[in-house]
Amino acid sequence: MYVIPEKTFLFISLPIIISYLMSALCFTRISMKHIEKKMREEGIHEPLWDKGIGIRVSMYGKVIRRQKPAKATVVNDEAILRHARPIDLILARIMHISFLGLMLIIAYGYFAYDLGERAY
Repeated sequence: MYVIPEKTFLFISLPIIISYLMSALCFTRISMKHIEKKMREEGIHEPLWDKGIGIRVSMYGKVIRRQKPAKATVVNDEAILRHARPIDLILARIMHISFLGLMLIIAYGYFAYDLGERAY
């Protein structure tokens, strides 16, 4: 396997990391804030089990990307889809694509540079 130099890997991975952080921030501050505000107006509150954890961020993104409610879920898919706007679909797609890129970079860095051994 060809291993790129570490500085090149750093210059490639930093924009991917930053793009994921920015897309997750935009999705939570724009899409989730709008959806949860509209849901609260209907009398539907966010799940109590997720106070401060943030697991519902990826769940909201999956529901918006899927564009149909799941058979069994822990969030209110119908309400999320009812209040989702076209920009929310774009932000959800960008967030998940940049997350996949981040996971690829992490996996490559772990195996190519033996980052698991450096943690000790």
